[in-house]
Amino acid sequence: MGLDGERMQTFLKLLELGAQPASVIARYVGVPRTTMYSILDELKKLGFIEEFERSGIKYYKCIPIENLQDILEARANKVAYTMELLNKELPDLLMKENKLSVTPKVKFYEGKDAVMKMYEEVLKEKGFYAFFNPQVDNPIMKIYFDKIENVIRKKKLCVKEFVVRGSKGNLYLKKYSTGCHKIKLLPKGVKFDADNIICEDKIYMVSYGDVEVSGVEIFSRSLAFAHRVMFEQLWGKS
Repeated sequence: MGLDGERMQTFLKLLELGAQPASVIARYVGVPRTTMYSILDELKKLGFIEEFERSGIKYYKCIPIENLQDILEARANKVAYTMELLNKELPDLLMKENKLSVTPKVKFYEGKDAVMKMYEEVLKEKGFYAFFNPQVDNPIMKIYFDKIENVIRKKKLCVKEFVVRGSKGNLYLKKYSTGCHKIKLLPKGVKFDADNIICEDKIYMVSYGDVEVSGVEIFSRSLAFAHRVMFEQLWGKS
């Protein structure tokens, strides 16, 4: 019913005691009288208790228990009406939303199994940009080379990828470059030992250490947008 803490205790004690002044209820619940007035006021606004006066003294009592169902039905009707209004206004609200102001959320992936799950998340995207070094001894990517390419072709994902130049980079380009999966080699001398993947609203970074592999996911539309812009600039000039 949405009651917790002292509000719940007050309702249950008042249910047991029957109509009582605020001072008596406060004594049984164990809170100051001023606090009890605030609690009773909240319960009254929520419709759980009623107030009446007798001989100049205010009394409070619970509504009949069978009326609790009426409260729930009223809430359900209000939620249904609110959902109807939301669905009606949602397109306009989405246009007004500042999607670039969302606070970045960060998730860490530690170990081979976790990073493999991270790649599964990447494959759920409509497309992505990436920087990849096939020269690095990457046990995970050896497993995912063909799987990623199969998903790209099956779903017709839009993928652009910069690859570190070298013998393995050349082979990677010849084997996996397609109309959906566009690959370019980076200039000679450009090397790195980590993968970077840019999606619509996420950035993934994977590091391959001597002992263990780890990854980071950053959920931020503004950061992902900025990285896509930089990637496109580099892509256009390469």
